[in-house]
Amino acid sequence: MELEPGWRTEINLGAVAWIREIARRLRRGFVILIDYGHEAHDLYSASHSAGTLTSFTRHTNPLDESVPAWLEHPGDQDITAHVDFTSVRAAAEAEGLTTIGFLDQTYFILGLIGAQDAGPTPGFRERLALKTLLMPGGLGSTMKVLVFGKGVGRPALAGCSYRVRVT
Repeated sequence: MELEPGWRTEINLGAVAWIREIARRLRRGFVILIDYGHEAHDLYSASHSAGTLTSFTRHTNPLDESVPAWLEHPGDQDITAHVDFTSVRAAAEAEGLTTIGFLDQTYFILGLIGAQDAGPTPGFRERLALKTLLMPGGLGSTMKVLVFGKGVGRPALAGCSYRVRVT
């Protein structure tokens, strides 16, 4: 993969060291990562040639393009960039973790919901919150879930019942 002249990208230099440390310390169990991100072939492509650095204030992304979003409200907003899940996965696997699933948050949550016994019907606020997490094109497909295991084999986890489903 090659970046073209003029393209911009962010690289989290600490992510690989972080997952390596977790993998070394974990004896048996699971690691579940949920974050904005893509596999490298998507992240470092024309569709993200302006980079992914952005900010959120009160869970919304300011749309005033005259000022870079991350400079609009210093100290009053979250600043984020997308994760390179390919690098994180390679580092985790090199340290002995097994990738169990990589999927959109939508499918992870639907798998969890499908595994629950029929319970009380959620109220309006709960349905609205769930809709926010599930909406394709919104957090449902922007947020990815990467599940690793160590010393647990390849269990059929409810959250991964949609298998590897990334949009």
